[in-house]
Amino acid sequence: MRLLFAFSLATILFFDMPDKRYPGVPDSYIIKQKSTDQKPLFRFGIIADVQYADCNPAGNRYFRSSTEKLENAISVFRENSVDFIINLGDLIERDYKSYKPVLKILNSSGIKTYNLTGNHDYSVDTRYLTHLPLFTESKEGYYSIIYRQYRLIFLNGNEISTYASADKNLIKQANELIANLKKNGEINAIDWNGGIGRQQIDWMTRQLDEAADNSEKVILFCHFPIEPENIHNLLNYKEINGVILNYPNIIAWFSGHNHEGNYRTINKIHYVTFRGMVETEKNNSFAVTEAYSDKISIRGYGRETSLVLTF
Repeated sequence: MRLLFAFSLATILFFDMPDKRYPGVPDSYIIKQKSTDQKPLFRFGIIADVQYADCNPAGNRYFRSSTEKLENAISVFRENSVDFIINLGDLIERDYKSYKPVLKILNSSGIKTYNLTGNHDYSVDTRYLTHLPLFTESKEGYYSIIYRQYRLIFLNGNEISTYASADKNLIKQANELIANLKKNGEINAIDWNGGIGRQQIDWMTRQLDEAADNSEKVILFCHFPIEPENIHNLLNYKEINGVILNYPNIIAWFSGHNHEGNYRTINKIHYVTFRGMVETEKNNSFAVTEAYSDKISIRGYGRETSLVLTF
């Protein structure tokens, strides 16, 4: 049994192959060796779109398999002595009861987890919408931490949406935003995308100003991507990009939501979309990320791409 587990784990620990590379990634960004002599400032695990539910597969999404995949990811995170884990959202596919088994795995890991919410996390009875078990850091769903020369900013991309609230005014605002995007021919005008509200944008701007004043490097985390142009992008991604491109100390925007993954760089900001864990029956997808003073190293496991983001 132990040998079988070791073999199963080994199948997810292979590193980059050419077919795993995102389009447009320069050769210089691809990790070509496993180790580096430089010691990282800190190390963290990344998971995206676990989407667990006790239900039959749909297409290429194997919802029940996500618990085993998550356990495998936790084992790798422990082996790599990560300082914390970041969940980029969509921990469940649907139903509030789905949270119990995946949160049990995360909570029993002994590793601090910082959660974001994704659109599927709100696929619960309306009475639970304001009481999701992922709102452990703030009731608004957005917050920041300062960690060893870096400021990590976690954003709630579901704030303006048709699904995250029973408030009729918020739903109306989301529908109007989507209608305007459709009118302008925007491909992300879809009701399973969300947007960021004015109050949160103002908060984010204050965070970025403080980070700039304190000479801190910044990584932003959100369930929704904002680059490159894609149907999965945040509803008001152009507005958000218009803000963050003014800050040279921003290193990266890390997101999930698009299960195929994606990558782009603009003005030295790296936009990385991590692949969804729920995709495929057995092949996992997660990453161990190391932050240095001059680069970020992403070690992808299973289907995830390995990259070095220089700055």
